[in-house]
Amino acid sequence: MNVKVGDIVRFLNDVGGGKVVGIIDRNTAMVLNDDDFEVPMPKSELVVIESATDNQLRSEHKNSINNTLSANNQDDSESNDSQSPTPSIEGIFYPEVAIDKSNGDFLREFLAFVPKKQNQGFELYLINDSNYNVLYNIISTDSEEKSSSEAVGVLEANTKVQISTIATDDINIIPAYTCHLSFYQKGHFKVKEPLSRTIELNPVKFYKETSFVKNEFFNKNAMMIALIDEKAASDSLENMTEKDFKNLMNQKKQGSAIEHKEFKSAKTTPSQIVEVDLHIHELLDDFRGLSNGEMLEIQLKKFNEELDKALHNGTKKIVFIHGVGAGVLKLEIRRKLDQMKKKLDYQDASFKEYGYGATLVRIF
Repeated sequence: MNVKVGDIVRFLNDVGGGKVVGIIDRNTAMVLNDDDFEVPMPKSELVVIESATDNQLRSEHKNSINNTLSANNQDDSESNDSQSPTPSIEGIFYPEVAIDKSNGDFLREFLAFVPKKQNQGFELYLINDSNYNVLYNIISTDSEEKSSSEAVGVLEANTKVQISTIATDDINIIPAYTCHLSFYQKGHFKVKEPLSRTIELNPVKFYKETSFVKNEFFNKNAMMIALIDEKAASDSLENMTEKDFKNLMNQKKQGSAIEHKEFKSAKTTPSQIVEVDLHIHELLDDFRGLSNGEMLEIQLKKFNEELDKALHNGTKKIVFIHGVGAGVLKLEIRRKLDQMKKKLDYQDASFKEYGYGATLVRIF
C-alpha cells in the first residue's frame, strides 16, 4: 500500500482513521487518529480515502476561490459595476496517467472480490480500466438499510484501488454496494454520463469456485463484476451477424414464453438437482429484530418443508445451501438427516460449486 505523509486514511479492521504524520518503515506508518493520539499502524491495514496531493490541491483551490472572492468584493466597493466572481480551475486534480490506446474512449469499470491467503476473507477493489479519471463514492448498505461511504476519492485512468476487506465470517451479511462514478480528462474530451449502480450479491457466490475467474487485473482468480464495459458491448455488436441479430430480437419477443417453458421443465425432471438456499435473506425480505434462535427456527422449517416435498415428488438429489457461519444450521440439518438413513444419504456438496457451505442429499 503506497501511503504518504499527509494522507487521510481509514482503518481496515478497526473503527476510525486519521492522518498519516510519519513513515516508520516500509511496512508501518504513524497515524494521528481521531482522538489526537499517534499510533503506529501496518500500511496493509490502511485505506487511503484522501491523498496528501488531493488535500493540498483542495486547499489551494479553496484559497484561490477565497482570494478571488476577496478581490471581487474589493472591486465592488470601488465600483458600481457588480460582477460575479469567477472561480479558478487550477485546483482540479489532473493526475499524470498512462494512456491505453486500445481502450480509446470506452469506459470499463469493475468491482473485484479477490480472495486473501489461507481463506482469510476477500479484498474489494474498484478497477478503472479506461482513459478517464474517475471521481468515485462507494456506499455500503446493510440489512437494516443503514448506508455509509466505504471510500471516496479520485481513481486515476488505468489503475485500481482497494476499497475494503471482507472477513470470511461476514460473507453471510455482506452489504449492497452502490457505486457513484463521474468521469473526466484533462483538456478536451468526450463527455460520459455519470454512472450509478447498486450491486447486491448472494453470499452463495462466494462459496462457489466457479464464481472466481482468470482476469487481466490480478495474478489470481477473482470475482469480477462489470459496472460498465462499453468495449465489450461494442465488440459484441461488431461481431454479431445479421442472423445473430434477428435471433436476438426473436428471443427478446419470446423471452417470457421461453423462461416459462424452461422453468416448468426444470421442475418436472426427476433427475434434476434441486437447490434450496437457506440463507435468511433468501427466506425473508425483512428479518430485523429476529434473534439468532428465531432465524434458525425459520431456516429449519424451510429445510423440513423442502425435504418432505422432495420425498413426496420423487426427487433424487437435493442440495441445501446453508453457508459456513458458526455451523449451527449445518449441524441441525445433518442431525435430522441422520434420523432418516433408511430413506436417504448425504455428503458435502461439490466444493467447486458450493465451497464448504452446502449439503447434497440423495434420496433412495
